[in-house]
Amino acid sequence: MKKTTYLSGVSLLALSLSGCSDSNDFKPITGMDGMDIYANACASCHGENGQGKFGLLLKLADSEASPEEISAKIINGGQLMPAFPNISQAQAEQIAAYLKAQ
Repeated sequence: MKKTTYLSGVSLLALSLSGCSDSNDFKPITGMDGMDIYANACASCHGENGQGKFGLLLKLADSEASPEEISAKIINGGQLMPAFPNISQAQAEQIAAYLKAQ
């Protein structure tokens, strides 16, 4: 019974995060600020204010990462994090500043 519950939980989690990998074709509309870009491109995986999904999973608020590390991850991606090649360096920096203010 525990094994079935565990496998069901892992499957549900994998399905929930399936949109949070590979490259992303999101392109911000001209004039969007960091908060708006975050709301449209990041909040579905990282939560409304960076608090993460499912508790601590994918939490960004209170991160020890520097703004430079955050903006580099936005542009280049990471293990589960998709790359966002259509977000400029300046926009990634705005997102990082928004996250650091949370």
